[in-house]
Amino acid sequence: ISQASGEAASGGASPRQGMAAWAEQLQRELAGRGLAVASVPGKGRGLVAARSFFPGEVIICQEPYASTPNRISVGSSCDHCFASGNLRKCSVCRVAWYCGSVCQKEEWKLHQLECQAISALTEERKKMLTPTIRLMVKLILRRKLQSEKAIPSSATDNYDLVDALESHISKVDDNQLVLYAQMANLVQLILPSIELDLKEIAHTFSKFACNAHTICDPELRPLGTGLFPAISIINHR
Repeated sequence: ISQASGEAASGGASPRQGMAAWAEQLQRELAGRGLAVASVPGKGRGLVAARSFFPGEVIICQEPYASTPNRISVGSSCDHCFASGNLRKCSVCRVAWYCGSVCQKEEWKLHQLECQAISALTEERKKMLTPTIRLMVKLILRRKLQSEKAIPSSATDNYDLVDALESHISKVDDNQLVLYAQMANLVQLILPSIELDLKEIAHTFSKFACNAHTICDPELRPLGTGLFPAISIINHR
């Protein structure tokens, strides 16, 4: 998946006004790319083409809202760019890996918070940091940084897009619901200083199951997982 970033931040508003403003901003952003969000009869909400595209033309690019390598314990790839060469482990938390100082600096505002949280864990709890748990931790921390205006947000890069994704939680069986609840409690243990809604976290885990994308190298070998909320609007049913 190609990656591109945005920078405009949204202002304060009521939840309903905020959602309406977000939807309008997204439609304007997509219109400039020849795309639109539409409700398709019998298929639900989806991303549709508003113009003709040439074969091989890039339709949409997006950086992941949150992403994590597949095998975090062995340093399989850089936490930021997913490169696999010359990796060095974070000397504090010893969980994150980077290919160099450029990627480490790009990721620092988010990893600084993650690093503090991970470093406070016992060695036994660190072993429970699966890629999916870490993906959730990074998503929550990114949402926090954007809400505090510490990092930029845009029409295609904000938590409202994540919030609007389908979770299909009503179709999840009881055993999986219990697992999501246990995972949500683990996230709360990792981030005790942040007030969290465990039900919302469980719903977001369900969103991961049907919206997250595999990040691959040029030969389509899986490197990690990312949540690309604007791209996830594409309906494949």
